[in-house]
Amino acid sequence: MLRRTPVGRNARRRARAGGPRARGRPAASAAKWKAIRVQVLARAGWRCQACGVRRRLDVHHVVKRSQGGSDFDLDQLVALCRWCHDQTDAPYERGRLVVTALGAGQFTFEVVQRAGRGPLKPNPTFAHVGKTDARDVVRGSE
Repeated sequence: MLRRTPVGRNARRRARAGGPRARGRPAASAAKWKAIRVQVLARAGWRCQACGVRRRLDVHHVVKRSQGGSDFDLDQLVALCRWCHDQTDAPYERGRLVVTALGAGQFTFEVVQRAGRGPLKPNPTFAHVGKTDARDVVRGSE
């Protein structure tokens, strides 16, 4: 079956008119999302909440919007660096970072890995955790 309108045309039209990007689930406008993003990153101290890196920070929805999450529930938004954010959607064979919200801006992070078709099991080794940004290292004066 052919679509009458290209995908995204109606969403762009709604956004230009000042409305939400999507219907049926709460979505922030671009201006509101910038303010929410700054608030989440400031709460995290402008660091990745999983590993502490200060560069290339994203805001991750713990519960995806497509699964009922919201842009406005700050307890379900976490600051992650790009690498950790990519790990949240990684295949389980490689090790997936699972983020669980505890409330009040607190989260737990666990790497879950599955070898082959076996059951899921926690993986205590997370190579990126503990790495520091080069700008975070304080050098003594010589």
